[in-house]
Amino acid sequence: MRLMPWPDPVGEGIEVHCLHFDLAAEPLAARQQLTHAERAKADRFARTADRVRFTETRAALRRLLAGRVGCEPAEVPIASGPHGKPYLDLAGSNAPLFNLSHSGAHALIVLGDAAVASAVGVDIEECKADVDAEAVASLAFTERECNELHAAADRLHALYSRWVAKEAVLKAIGVGVAEHLKSIGIHHGAEGKMALECAVPEWTNFKAVALQAPSGYAAAIAWRAKEPT
Repeated sequence: MRLMPWPDPVGEGIEVHCLHFDLAAEPLAARQQLTHAERAKADRFARTADRVRFTETRAALRRLLAGRVGCEPAEVPIASGPHGKPYLDLAGSNAPLFNLSHSGAHALIVLGDAAVASAVGVDIEECKADVDAEAVASLAFTERECNELHAAADRLHALYSRWVAKEAVLKAIGVGVAEHLKSIGIHHGAEGKMALECAVPEWTNFKAVALQAPSGYAAAIAWRAKEPT
């Protein structure tokens, strides 16, 4: 497993780290950096590849956060919100923000500076050529998104690039993704930036950026910029 910082800047106070897995190798070293509950969860995965993705990603996250909060990786106080979004259970308002996603042989971890952002989200997906684009669009896309998908020369790219950005935004918000897929509209802008349409007035100041994912994957990050004081 390799953990590397993203080579290009993506936004003020936002860091992205990527991981590349050997899905056939049991993650024995990474396992030692998890809590007892996380090890038990890893053990419930029947397939080696699933254990690798969960264990290596969680251990890498713990190492990154441990360096910022000053403790051992297994001691980092990670908790979960009502919809499963993880966060640092620390007193004060300056705890680092984070989110993570994995798919196939890759994972992404995003860290955010609480001084400039109030939420972060990330998503990476392996692009499967046999996906039923029409079915996905009917369940998850707004009318405008569906029209853009139908007009796209590369429908697979149009589908997945919107999907990962949509999921990254909803993960940043911290709500159930499935229930709110049509509450966010994703539209391509310049230099990988996405234009967002939002049906919920309270969801303001969100930004989304497409990442240059490994071949055969799509990825995006999102964050909520803090209001100027």
